[in-house]
Amino acid sequence: MPPIDSGSKVLVTGGNGFIAAHCIATLLRSNYRVRATVRSAEKEKLTRQAISSAGVHNLSQLEFAVVSDPTDFATFSVTLKDCQAVVHLASAFTYDAAPGEFEEKLMIPAVKGTQIVCEAAKLQPTIRRVVIMSSFASVYDASLGLQPGVVYTEKDWCPLTYEDGVNATAVPIAYRASKVVAERAAWDFVRDNEVQYQLMTLCPGMVFGKMIHPISSLSQLNASNQIVWQVLNAGKDGQMPPTKAPVWIDVEDLAETTLRTLTYPGAGHDRFLVTEGSYDTQTIADIVRSRLPDIHRVPVGEPGRRMADTHYSCDSTKAQQQLGMKFRKLENSIVPLARQLYDMEKRNLGQHL
Repeated sequence: MPPIDSGSKVLVTGGNGFIAAHCIATLLRSNYRVRATVRSAEKEKLTRQAISSAGVHNLSQLEFAVVSDPTDFATFSVTLKDCQAVVHLASAFTYDAAPGEFEEKLMIPAVKGTQIVCEAAKLQPTIRRVVIMSSFASVYDASLGLQPGVVYTEKDWCPLTYEDGVNATAVPIAYRASKVVAERAAWDFVRDNEVQYQLMTLCPGMVFGKMIHPISSLSQLNASNQIVWQVLNAGKDGQMPPTKAPVWIDVEDLAETTLRTLTYPGAGHDRFLVTEGSYDTQTIADIVRSRLPDIHRVPVGEPGRRMADTHYSCDSTKAQQQLGMKFRKLENSIVPLARQLYDMEKRNLGQHL
């Protein structure tokens, strides 16, 4: 199956999300047409405004489809009409779930949503490529600990099962299970069905970077950028926040990677690990204190101390060579984000005065 045609239409699910907004902007700036799904008319309005505010001007090439329930096949399937590709980003992730609720709130939406995308794309003959945004969570085995010296690649898989997610004792375990089981569901579908499209799955690490999606307060931060805000807001004499999932990628680089999975002339289905390298919260603190010296709220910790040698790493050579990607460094992602987060704080405080 050849890559999608220049100027063709791409469906992006979960269009009001952090990563999705950047994917939409990248596609529009590359002169593709975009149809984005959102759950309500209000989210459509806010997403269009946010993307316009980000400096994307050809909004006539952007349309929306309201899909209140992404697991409703009949409603979702019509959104693929006239599209050559679908980028599936809609994903259930909530901390508002307790043991016993994980199947309903995390597992079923993730797995069924992915299965519906794959099935609907099979029935729409114009679809050439399906990109599923998976996660590094579907690659690594958290039960093995930090594993210094271990290098993860696309060939690795998290061993968690559907039952592990349903019976998990904590949200992070259920989330990791939902990601790996949903991605496996996509691979099972193309194994068991004759499809006219190529399946591409992307497995990014923690995703940092400036936000262009609708967000009105710091309380609405996505999980990865929350890590950065915890560092920025800890206080000079505060305790350094813990490092979580210590591999990362910039959101704009992830959006560009997504575009290239649609347009490169590769044959067959494929999986890409998308990480720039390792990070830790001490590095984030050191960068911000160095680049934004007027900010006196960032913990000092142990300047210069790095964790990279104490845990696993990732090899993203495949994405860099096969897709021609060059990933920006942590400083070039964190500094603009830090400025944006502090500006958001000022605006939020001003609204409450």
